[in-house]
Parts: sequence; structure tokens; C-alpha cells
Amino acid sequence: MKGKRNRLFSVLLIIGMLLSKFAFLGDIVEAAAVELLITGTGVYEDVKITESDWDKYQMVERYFSGNNSLYFHKIIKVKGYDLFELIGKDNLKTDKDYQVKFTCADGFEFTKTISELKNTYFFRDFTEKTKEKVEPMIAKYTLELVDFPKNNFSPPIRWEDKEIANKDLDKGFPKLAFGQTSIDDMNLSQWGKEVVKITIGDERLSEKLSQGISKDSPYKHISYVGAPYNIDAITGATFTIEGPGVEGYRAISLRQIEEDVAGQEQVTYYEKVDGKVVQNNYEGINAKYLVDNYVKVTPKAGNLIFKDKSRKTILTIPIEEVGYYTIAYGINEVPFVYLDTDAGYRPEKYNANGCFKLVYEQDKNTAKEFSNVAYIYVEEKDAKNIYEHTYPPYDDLKYTNYEIIIHGNKVNGEVRLKVSDIEAMDDLKYEDEYSLSNSEYFWYYNRYKGIPLWDLLLKIGIDPNIDENTSVQFIAADRYYFAPMTIKEIKDSSLYGYYEKNPEDLGDGRFDGSSEVPLHTGMPVLVAYGFNGYPYVIRSTDEGYNSGLGNDGGPVRVIFGKKDYNDPNGSNQVQFLKEIIIGGGEPVSFDEDRKDSGESTYKEVGKDAAWNHNQGVYTQYLDMPVLRITGSQIKEPMTFTLRQLESLTDHIVRDVYTGDGVREFEGIVLWDIISKVVGLKEGVEIPSSVRVFSGPNYNQIIRSSKDLMEGIVNSKGELKKIILAYAVDGYPLVPNESDGGYAYNNAFGPLRLIFEESKSMWVKWTDCIVVGNGDYEEPKMEDVKDLGIPLIGTGGFEDIKNHWAKQEIEEMAAMGYVKGSQDKFRPNDDITRAEFIAILVRILGLDSFELDSPFKDVKDSDWFYKEVLSAVNAGLIKGYGDGSFRPNAPIKRQEIASILASLLDNELSEEEVAYILSNFDDEVEGWARDSVAKAIDAGIMKGLLGSIIGGNNNATRAEATVMLLRFIKN
Repeated sequence: MKGKRNRLFSVLLIIGMLLSKFAFLGDIVEAAAVELLITGTGVYEDVKITESDWDKYQMVERYFSGNNSLYFHKIIKVKGYDLFELIGKDNLKTDKDYQVKFTCADGFEFTKTISELKNTYFFRDFTEKTKEKVEPMIAKYTLELVDFPKNNFSPPIRWEDKEIANKDLDKGFPKLAFGQTSIDDMNLSQWGKEVVKITIGDERLSEKLSQGISKDSPYKHISYVGAPYNIDAITGATFTIEGPGVEGYRAISLRQIEEDVAGQEQVTYYEKVDGKVVQNNYEGINAKYLVDNYVKVTPKAGNLIFKDKSRKTILTIPIEEVGYYTIAYGINEVPFVYLDTDAGYRPEKYNANGCFKLVYEQDKNTAKEFSNVAYIYVEEKDAKNIYEHTYPPYDDLKYTNYEIIIHGNKVNGEVRLKVSDIEAMDDLKYEDEYSLSNSEYFWYYNRYKGIPLWDLLLKIGIDPNIDENTSVQFIAADRYYFAPMTIKEIKDSSLYGYYEKNPEDLGDGRFDGSSEVPLHTGMPVLVAYGFNGYPYVIRSTDEGYNSGLGNDGGPVRVIFGKKDYNDPNGSNQVQFLKEIIIGGGEPVSFDEDRKDSGESTYKEVGKDAAWNHNQGVYTQYLDMPVLRITGSQIKEPMTFTLRQLESLTDHIVRDVYTGDGVREFEGIVLWDIISKVVGLKEGVEIPSSVRVFSGPNYNQIIRSSKDLMEGIVNSKGELKKIILAYAVDGYPLVPNESDGGYAYNNAFGPLRLIFEESKSMWVKWTDCIVVGNGDYEEPKMEDVKDLGIPLIGTGGFEDIKNHWAKQEIEEMAAMGYVKGSQDKFRPNDDITRAEFIAILVRILGLDSFELDSPFKDVKDSDWFYKEVLSAVNAGLIKGYGDGSFRPNAPIKRQEIASILASLLDNELSEEEVAYILSNFDDEVEGWARDSVAKAIDAGIMKGLLGSIIGGNNNATRAEATVMLLRFIKN
């Protein structure tokens, strides 16, 4: 298959540039800045709406009634644009009822027909008699007029109208809004945020790049079942588009890219592999399609830089040439793998050095080997490339007059230096590229400019012969804790080197970098005031902040080179540098900076209005042990499941926080759970220290007891509580971007510490808090205790109110071992073999094991895969003679008895077995007699009505729950 791309565009490009170079470039920038594209075979002409084009359309106000997936009933006032006015009434074809596909910025897609969009209603008081037709809109402002939870809804309802103000600007603009087909229609669940493309009918053939590529193409990892290609380590890998030339950044998973057939193409290029030039077939996604559809390019966008997975530059091109490049995920009809030692590597296919490769046309005689690629960095055109705060908006006095204080027992008095003072030290300035990686094994390369710290200390008069063991303590304005260093570590630049990431390092923490050597050493500890050609600002809300660059955390930082390959120096940057204490001493800036009072802005959140995990795919996290609170100054250590934490409704708040962007979080007030739920030891009123952990190797200290107990007064005078967040912007937190339920940047959960105006204190994957002395303790299910409070998604099971096992079901649900769905437990349904094993493994706290499945019907893509393998490893199950486990088959009562009896210590003689079973009128199969007798003797199993054991009966969910509770108590 030759498959070379038509070169017509190239010809047109050259002609266009010859005719009008500047006009052409203007068109490119304008095209790149499209905020909403309306296209497809159902319209006569495409509609491209840029940021400035919105003013051409008239805004309207409408009211919408609606329900969401949590059964909340709302009346929402919307101000924005009529959808059909945007499409153009004469532009829409009417020969048939076209499908309309809405594509959102995060890749979420859904479809409606034209008739479905036109036939929706507004129910003014949620009764039929008040329904009226309402046209769909692209919402810019939304105002919630009324919000009724499920248990407090009795139509007809009343509500008061309000005026829409600027504060009601919807962060999801352009946002689709449409009415209901009926009063019960959950229309709000499909109000798509940040709609970037509307396709009416099919993709236009002239623009469709996919060449008929399907989702089951042999080039794609997702076409295969499990290893070696369809595994999380590959399909969860991300391709990132970032830089000052885009608004924000976007990390797109390989799975998302392989599912997006609209931008895919197959190409044939020459490449030099193993010393010889070969012609390979590649499949991937067009780079221009990625840029156009996944990020918003600014009007100032300039060159585009492709970078490999270590963030090293591959090549730089003008943005108008991006369409000539393909981000390939497969080659010669197989997917890429990372290394030539991986299980899926095929030497004859050349499919190593993935999982993305940048491919493009090369001359056969000069062809080179293609590189892996993981980033597109979009520069700004005409960027000043000035690091100093000498031009607008960076010359603001809050930057230039910002002071750092150098003091301590080894310094004569206090030395206060303004940023403008530091930037005026021309004789000391240093500029270089540093390689960095963080605690999540994420590598990056940035160019920094500033003053070497040792030179700065000499400049202010420090003794050049000061004892090299003298301590150096950095204090950040956001109270982030940094372990003390020594003068030796500041003075000796040979300790710090520049490393390149080894291609065999997959970024999962397993690579042994002890034998890696730096390209060079001599990287000074740097007081940096800018990087990559831009000065630092303080907050992400400041003018001059570039979301594609991330230049907050200043106006000065301290930057370190890498001490060794695995040094997470990126996590040790001192952001918001405020003090440098030499030789010991107390901070002096906290009292200067801290405002004593402020106005609280949080909202209290009731059980029925929460953004908790008791919904949809997020319920899988509810019964995990997620938090351990321990230490010398609490009454006793406690471990919590997520369900328990999210049930502490008296201590849950929702508020807007500034740090990693500006976002609205919901979570538990940290001081409340420490002081009111766990409780401090008698005599302890103020903890001596509180450390927040993310696993055993990373923690942050909350240095100010006043911040902990009262909250933080931010730069706007608003009081913000420190919280353990479990949701953001309406979405429950999930652990990673590749996990189920990921949407709108809701990763790094299910718990995350949120600390106002302190990005570095937003601790991802928070799982342990130590109050006073003590060390990290892993949260384990065996340490979870009943809190004696109603739990979300448990006590309200509608179908167990009069059930014989009601008490036992509620007790097991309170401990997080069993759960229902949509307020039902289904007690009389059969329980499957997989469901039972999953609960038992959770109760026993068995570790997961990486081993091949011994069963032909248990695959690594099954939800119960790890639980079944854990049970196999523990010797609890064996399966059937035909090599199957039959996970979805009902489990028999005698099978439960056999499994639980294997965990009991009571041994019975043949006479005792016979005696126990003689009390029942039915027979037990021979293989199960001993086990059933042991279970009965231990009080785990009891007979059924009619004095029978019913060993060969399918066990119900209620019966299994009761037997497991008796086992726990045994």
C-alpha cells in the first residue's frame, strides 16, 4: 500500500505564500483560533466561530428545567446563543432528520437528531400543564434559580427569577443547553461543556482524514484483548499539547487518540532502521487535527516544537506546516511498544520505540530514524524572550518590589532584596537548561535565568569560609515545608548534573538509574526569576500568567540540578521563595504576610446535594480504605473508607480555590476530621505538627496551626478552609487520567489536600495524616471500623425495609464490604461466584498478584481479575476440571461453606460431621460434607425453612452477606 498523502495542499501553500505571505499567515492564525466548528454533510457550508466572532451573534435568555443523573431537579436561566442561529437557518439542510454529534474539548461525544433538539420543553413548575417548547442554546452564562434534591421534590414548585450577572459566566462555555422531552428526562447529564465541534450528518469527505480507518484496526492497541498491547501502561500513556501559544494544556490518552477515527490516517514513509533504509506503513492521527480539535490556539501562536517523551526537542516547524506530520501509534499492521525487549515487539515490523512516533515524509537517500514523541509545545510569535520583570505586565510593583529576606544566626542582621535588586546584578546572572523530574517520575527540560545562590550569599557578605555543615533553610510564602540543606549543598555545583532520561525508563518508578551518569555537572543552585523566556508571576490569576506555560509560583524560585538520575528535583523547587535562613533561626515573614481575618466563602453541603462518588462508575471507589489518621497526639488511629468520609456531611464544604488554576472543590474540612471525628488526646489543644502523606515517600507539613484550625486568608481577603477534596467542578476525583470516570481534569484522587493559593501544597493521592510524632501508615481494610453514622448509598436501600437480613446487610454496608445501586440492594437475587470472591478478598485484605490467569474465562480486562487471582494465590479457589472458573455463574451455598470452612481452625471427626448433618432432612454432596458441617458448627451457616441445608441451592445476596458477617464475627 503506497498511501502517500496528496500534495495539493503543499502546492496551494506555496502559491498562497508567494501571493500574500502576510495575509496567508493571518489566515492560519485565524483558523487556529477557532473556538467552535460546525461542519458535516448536513450543512451547506462550514461555520467557524473564533473568539471575536461571537459578537456577531445576538444573545438571548431562556429558561430550562432539567434533571441530572443524581436525580436533582433544577430550573436554570441561560444567556447565550440560539443553536440554530449559529448553524444558520438557510445553511441547515432539510432533506432528512440529520444526526448531530457534539464533540467536547475533553473528547466526550454524544449525538442528538435535529428533531430531538427541536422538540424539547421547559416545564415551568415541573407539571405537564406548564410545559412550553424551548430551543437549544450555546450557553455563555448560567444561573441556577432552584435546585431540589430527590427526597425533597413535590411539584408544582415555585421559584423566583433573578438577573444574570458577569459572575454567572459558565466555565464550560461554549456549553450546550437543551430542554426535556418529558418531566423525568435527565437532560442535564448531556449538557456538554466546552463544545469545540458540532458535526451535522457525516464528516465531509473532502476533510475527513481517516481513510475509512476503524476502531478495530490491527495498528491499534485497543483492538487487542489484554497483553501485550492493550494494557494500562500503554493505553493510559498521554500525548500533551502545551506552551504559551495555547490556552491551558491538554493531556490526551493513547486510548482517546485511537478512538478518534475522524483525524486518523495511514501513510507510507522511508525510515532508517538498524542501519538500513526501509519503507514502512504507519497509522496514526494527523498532528494538525490534534491541535485544531483538542486545544485552543491563541492568536499569538508561533512555531510548534515536537518533543520526545523526555521533553527533548525533536524538531521545530512553523505552525502552518503541522498538517504534514503524523503522530503514529502503529506500524506495519501492529501497534508500537516501548522497547525491543517488550513482549509485543516484532523485529520484522520495527515496532519498538513507541508508543507514539513522529513520522513525516523523508527522502530515501537521507532518511533518518523517527523518534518517539510525547509533546507538542506551541510557542508565541514575537515573544520578547526576556526573563526579567522589566516590561508590562511583569513590571508591576507586586513583582519588582517583592522581597526575599536572608537572615539567621550566621548572618549579620536581615538582608532584604527586592526582585528588581536581584535582576540588576548583571555581573552574576546565569542562564542554562536544567533537566528535572518530579515525584511522579515525570521528566521535563526548562531553561532558567537567575543568580546562583552561593554567589548571592557572597554578594551580601556571607563569610566565604563558613562551615560547610551550616544549615540553610528555605521558607516559602505558601508555607510549603522544605527539608534543611547545608552550605556544602549550596556552594558545590559539582553535586548537581544534567541528565537525559533513559529510553528504557517507562516512568513507572521501576527503572534503576543508579548506573546512569550525567551529561555534565556544575549546575548551580539558582535563584531564578524566569524560565523559557518569560518572567515568573505569583498566582495563576495574575495578569501575565500563561496557562500553557505555567509560569506561576514566583516571582522568584530556587532551582536545583539533579544529584543523581532518580533525584526528584522538580518536586524540590522552592516556589514563592520568601526567606533564606542561614545557621538556624525562626521565620519572620509569616506574621507579616498573614491576614488575621477574612470572609468565609464556603457552602455547606447536604447529603442530597453532594458531588460524592455514590454515582455511576465512581461507586467502585466508595468501599476502598483511602485514609489513615495516626500519630502520637490523637486518641487512637483510625482508617476510613471513602464512603465513610463522604458520609461526614456535617464537616463537608464546597468552595472555590486558587492554586493549580481556579477550581471549585468539595471535601472534608481537615481540622474537623482531626479534632471532631478522630479526636485529639487529652491535654492536646494544638498539634505540634501535622504531616499529610501521599504514600510512604512523600509528605508535606502544615506549618501554621492557625491556618490548620481557622483556614487561610487569601490575597483577596477571603477565608478558605484546608480540605481533603474528593470532587472538583461537580466530578468525583479518580486516581489517574486513564481511570474510569476521568473527565475535566478530575485526576489525583480519590482524596487530595487543597490549600488555598498554594499549588505546591495540593497533595495528590492523599492517604495518611500523622498528627504529632509518628510515621506513615498504609490505610488497610482490616483497620476500618463502624462509625455509627448513616452512610451514603447504604442505609437507604429501599428493598430491604422488611427483609429478614436487613440488620446484617446494613452492618456489612456500613463496613464498606457490600453495596447496592440506585438505592436498591437486590437481597433475593443470586450472587455470582466472582461477586462473592471479590467481597471475601476485600474482607481478608488480600494483596493483588501479577500472575497469569489459570482460568480460560478470567481475563485481565475483567473487573474481578485481580480479586480472583488473589483468591487463587491464597488457595481459596481452584475452579473446574475444564479449566474454567465460571465467574458469572451463581455460587452454591455449599460452595460458600467450602471456601469459608478452609479458613476456619475447627476440625471435626467423621462422627461429629455425621451428627451435625443428621439434624437436617436433606443430603449434602459428599465432597462438601466436612465443609458444610464445619460452617454449621462455627455458626456461619444455618438451615433453611423445612429443616434443610439447601447446599445445592444458589446463594442469594442476602444469604451470602449474612454468612460473611458471621464469618467476620467468628
